[in-house]
Amino acid sequence: MTGDLELRTFRVRDICAELRELRMWDDLEGMIEGTPSLHRRFRVMQWEKQLAGASGLYVHDLDGIRADAAARVDTWLPRAGVQARLSASWCPAGVTGPGHSELSVVWFQQPAEDPFGRLAEIVRPLDWTALARFEPDAD
Repeated sequence: MTGDLELRTFRVRDICAELRELRMWDDLEGMIEGTPSLHRRFRVMQWEKQLAGASGLYVHDLDGIRADAAARVDTWLPRAGVQARLSASWCPAGVTGPGHSELSVVWFQQPAEDPFGRLAEIVRPLDWTALARFEPDAD
């Protein structure tokens, strides 16, 4: 990234995507009581609701988090929740109007880890065309 206010780009297989937003939060903030498995089950329920409603969301290691919740794993997820919103000029076949595609990626990591490096690792093997949603440009 240079001082020209350019967006940071990430390679998602053959797609070059631009980072539009990156948010980090303390995923345990405000939690008064609970258990690691209950926390995982709650997160899985939230994500499944979001995933059922629309495309354009990828939750890293969701199957592993589901399995840990079912097995009642007694260790906490890494404390930092991270969400990145990426966009690219790719449009699905058959779309004739102007627009772009977007993908939001969610994961957990330790607070001191580099979220940009972690994002690059997560998105590199993903299939943008299967996961991203098309957003028509506003007139």
